[in-house]
Amino acid sequence: MARILILNLGSTSSKIAIYENTTCIQNKTIRHNIQLTSLKLIDQKEPRMKLIKYFIEQTVGMDFSQFHAIACRGGIVKPISGGVYRIDKAMYNELKVFKYGIHASNLSGIIGYELGSFLNIPVFTVDPVVVDELMPIAKVTGIKGIERRSVFHALNQKAVARHYAMSVEKTYADINVIVAHLGGGITVGAHKNGNVVDVNDGLLGEGPFSPERTGSIPNDQLYNYGYQHNFTPTEMNHFLSKEGGFISMFKTNDLSQLSSEYHTNPDVQFAFDALAYQIAKAIGERSIVFQGKIDQIILTGGLSYNTQLVENIKGFVSWLAPVSVYPGEQEMEAMASRTLAVLTGDEKVKAYS
Repeated sequence: MARILILNLGSTSSKIAIYENTTCIQNKTIRHNIQLTSLKLIDQKEPRMKLIKYFIEQTVGMDFSQFHAIACRGGIVKPISGGVYRIDKAMYNELKVFKYGIHASNLSGIIGYELGSFLNIPVFTVDPVVVDELMPIAKVTGIKGIERRSVFHALNQKAVARHYAMSVEKTYADINVIVAHLGGGITVGAHKNGNVVDVNDGLLGEGPFSPERTGSIPNDQLYNYGYQHNFTPTEMNHFLSKEGGFISMFKTNDLSQLSSEYHTNPDVQFAFDALAYQIAKAIGERSIVFQGKIDQIILTGGLSYNTQLVENIKGFVSWLAPVSVYPGEQEMEAMASRTLAVLTGDEKVKAYS
């Protein structure tokens, strides 16, 4: 039996889980106050480490020596293909200086590596957000020197695609599916024979708008908006990723509240219908990758619990392929199962450096 510690740290919370093989025996989501989250990310490391240790040693009553491996949600590292990677010294050093981008998920690998080094156990990351399997033609833009980037919900997208493949008794490499992760950010990926060959950058405003993100904006209007507001690049990035979508429209990203107003508030209904339309358009864009030969369209992420939104999307795209819904996220389960596969020799670990 392998006991695996799972760390999934986000901007406002730290998700912790303990798995024995593929069975979750303990899990906890620690919500952090603004005093902690307002600190620089690297300054949050020690307070979060203490909370993780307290949960395991005091709340659960477990000794760290009982773990065989640690799996961490992938931070922003250099573009890599999908898979399970051992967090080595090189990756750790890049994560802790935020070499490729500033994101709270980096803390998962930083804390995981330090714990693993102390305990002398392996530490892994699985399908980080920068998984880049885009076909070269999908990266081209109309400005020389600027390429489209692959930043998306790789871990959950690949997890639900694998789940679907198992349900039809195939492997991930044998299916062609479109996966739409619908959450605070929205990414729609074309999964072709085990690789995500096209997907929108879900972090900084490409594709559909979302509860928090602007989505694609007409170039001239975006430029003028930034110029009029005297935004720096950092301020513009924050605006695109944290102040768009429903935040801009309704000053809230509370989908349960907005959903309850769907049939009584025409503005909310119009916004939800527009969101479904834009998600469906993104699914339609990905469909050309397969020239119509799509095994399944998969909707996942927190917004896929919203039946009105799901039904609206289905109304646009169900003629392309059957639609399955995997609501929520399978990130913790995916990290546990893939780490176990490495420990048992069923999956080969990849080297980062």
